[in-house]
Amino acid sequence: MPMEGEKVVRVQETPLHALVEGLLRASGADEPSAEATARAVVDASARGVDTHGVRLVPRYCQAVNEGRITQRPNVRFERLAPSAGSIDADHGFGHLASYRAVEHGVELARETGCAMITVKNSSHFGAAGCYARAAALQGIAAIGGAHADPFVVPHDGVKPFYSTNPLTFATPVADAEPLLLDMATSSIPFNRVLLRRVLGESLPPGVAVDANGDMTTDAEAAAYLLPLGGTDYGYKGAALAAVIDILSSAFAGMPHGNKVPGYLAHPFSERIPVGHFFIFIDPSKFMPMPLYYAAMQAFLDDLRSQPAHPGKSVMAPGDPEIAYAAERRANGVPVDLTTWGSFKTLAEHYGLALPETLA
Repeated sequence: MPMEGEKVVRVQETPLHALVEGLLRASGADEPSAEATARAVVDASARGVDTHGVRLVPRYCQAVNEGRITQRPNVRFERLAPSAGSIDADHGFGHLASYRAVEHGVELARETGCAMITVKNSSHFGAAGCYARAAALQGIAAIGGAHADPFVVPHDGVKPFYSTNPLTFATPVADAEPLLLDMATSSIPFNRVLLRRVLGESLPPGVAVDANGDMTTDAEAAAYLLPLGGTDYGYKGAALAAVIDILSSAFAGMPHGNKVPGYLAHPFSERIPVGHFFIFIDPSKFMPMPLYYAAMQAFLDDLRSQPAHPGKSVMAPGDPEIAYAAERRANGVPVDLTTWGSFKTLAEHYGLALPETLA
């Protein structure tokens, strides 16, 4: 989600991409890894998904520099069946492995109609929507998700079992941005907790618990998140998290839920193996594309024209990100000052120049 209350500088998207790619390469990542990771995090920041955008880069640089992420991974694809495949990420960047999954998944879906690709031995992959959107821009619908180390308690639980286990769906729209869902199955992203700490603000009720599993609105005391649905209806988010975890672990051969080592609790020289999954669907195998596009446009027109509360409007999934992208193309991508300070330190260390800022 976009930044709230933070001071920022603004940088145009192209030079920001060049800076991020340069920092990652200087930290040890090979060219394909650095390019794919920069592509994903800058795309996320450009669309307003700041929690999973360029602010992740300093930690990524640390991870590749200290050995958690393979600098020159041998990313391998194996076709398991006509419509099934697996990618071994070789403990490299999850962004590279996920874009490779899109490449192979789109190809298989065009051949067979539907395809599923799992990714194993991966790492954090940023914003899930980047990959579903990449497929939809090629005319292929996609569903995807991932797991990671746990900091979300199960419904009525007191200790973390799930990660935020994101779910994404994208499908093509004629001559427009795809319809795009990209959501966590937790009540809020943990970065929201961190931001409230910085701002000295309380959390909404029913989204977080302290280290004892007791409900709290104190951002400083918050240790774990509740699943989507909060105190009363968290069983819904927990059930979604379970499905995503299973597809990312049991189907990909990765450890599940609370068996994934903690990202920050272990040295950055230690691997944190995670899995992802992606399902690809070719609309043209089910419906002539002119009819599909007409149906999608009719759906979107009808949805967006529904009556709303005063000052509000009904939006389709992805509409807020489309608006943020337009604003940021015009005014530059915002980078919070903490992240910009880290960029400055890294750039000085590696002898790189910072791009010009707009604010």
